[in-house]
Order: sequence, then C-alpha cells, then structure tokens
Amino acid sequence: MNGQQIEFIADTSAVIRLCRGDEKIAGEIHGKNFAVTFVTMAELVVGVLKSNKPEAAWARIKEVLRGQKIIPVSPATPNIYARIYVDLEKNGTLIPVNDIWIAALASERQLPILARDKHFSRIKNLTVITC
Repeated sequence: MNGQQIEFIADTSAVIRLCRGDEKIAGEIHGKNFAVTFVTMAELVVGVLKSNKPEAAWARIKEVLRGQKIIPVSPATPNIYARIYVDLEKNGTLIPVNDIWIAALASERQLPILARDKHFSRIKNLTVITC
C-alpha cells in the first residue's frame, strides 16, 4: 500500500474474481486501496492447497494482493462477531461463519465490503459494494 486510506475490504469472492482476470471488477478497483481479512487469506490458501497448480495459484494471489493490507483480529472483533451472529440467528438469516468474521472486521473498521455474496446485506449497518 502507498499509505493512503483503505477504501473497502475485498471479500474472498471479489479476490477470486480478480485472480481469474475479471475485467469488470479489475476496472472497479483499479487505483483504489483495499484490504483483505485474515479469513480471506485462509480461504485463499485452502484454494491453493486444492489447486492442481498450487505454485501458480499462490503466485497469482500474491500478484493481485501485492501491497494490500491484511486485517487481523483485534480484541474487539469477537464481541462484534458475536453480536452479528446473534442478530442473524434471531432473524433466522444466518450466513456462513467465515463471512460473519469478515463482516465483523469491516464493521469494526467502518469499511464497506466488496463482495459477490448478497447475503452480506443481511447485516445491519454494513455497506456492501456488489461486484
């Protein structure tokens, strides 16, 4: 990163589209500073381990994410995660656990999420940029 403010968090679905050369999403994020979460990195590594060409897959991920920040968990993140989880559960609208973690990290930092998954819109006070 070049020291500028992070504009959004890219969900795993967005990073995968970037890695696959999706021109639409590449155009949307060109020149913008974004971050990914530790969860997205873990999901991407799972994909690398399952790949027929893991070295090439890892090289592409590193190329796409070069210079972008990886957001870790803070002491406050588990509380935010728990509140989101309980709210979704009460409403009968649970989403995948990994996505709740990503949403918690975005909420904590007051950043929008760039994602293909529409279920992020179920989370109160979270801005979703659909790609």
